[in-house]
Amino acid sequence: MSAVTTNEIVAHLRDLGMATALIGAPTGAAISAVAPDAQAGPGDLAWSKRAGAAARFEGSLLICSTEAAGELAAPTAPDRVVVVCERPRLAMALVVSRFFAHLADDRPAVFADPATARRADEGGAWVRNAVVGRNVRIEPLATVGCSGMGYERDDEGRLVPFPQVGGVVIEDDVHIAAQAMVQRGAVGDTVVRRGAKIGPHVNVAHNSDVGEDCLLTGHSQLAGGVRLGKRVVVWQSAAIANGVTVGDDAVIGMGAMIRTDVGAGEVWAGNPGRKLR
Repeated sequence: MSAVTTNEIVAHLRDLGMATALIGAPTGAAISAVAPDAQAGPGDLAWSKRAGAAARFEGSLLICSTEAAGELAAPTAPDRVVVVCERPRLAMALVVSRFFAHLADDRPAVFADPATARRADEGGAWVRNAVVGRNVRIEPLATVGCSGMGYERDDEGRLVPFPQVGGVVIEDDVHIAAQAMVQRGAVGDTVVRRGAKIGPHVNVAHNSDVGEDCLLTGHSQLAGGVRLGKRVVVWQSAAIANGVTVGDDAVIGMGAMIRTDVGAGEVWAGNPGRKLR
């Protein structure tokens, strides 16, 4: 596939009527990949609505909100371009669908230990788009690296797919029980860190980060972008909403619905979730 340039992407957003402002001038630089805005480097496309993100951006092309653009009058480097859009996530979804849909194709997993791959395959597990460490157990019918529910509504209320082009990183000593699911990142990776244990029928959604030695018991649910610190315990059927951060050593009680951040060492339960101690 021929390289996509900043000019083409900016022109596409203008044709869609989504570009409300342009900071910097497209130079025709090639865009080869998509990345989270905080991790982007030369040749990367990213999006953001985080306040002030544009001033810290080190990639080549950023699609962002007015808040993310902030007071930026010119890019921090001459080869960077910032496109301001009212709906940057929708704009990013349309750009990725148009120019980078091929990145959503499934890729073979990379296993540190071939025996792990063999056992997973024998048990009927589906493992793609992942890097798998050592001493990892992936039980029968588990799914690692599938696409998540990435959608954004357009102005008419229709669901526009946000191609899931990221991956999964499974560190050493992780256990993924039968019929659990770990979704690939939408942009960037979903990460399960060393020693974490994921129970049966658990769902870990796109771009979540499961900390070291966490325990996620049966049927618990992590929505997209959840961050768990070290040694967090999530008991049966609890659910944690998009973007929530849970601190080290916290405990989420059985069936709890967590919609706000949880501090280190806290115990939460109930629906809606509330701090017990």
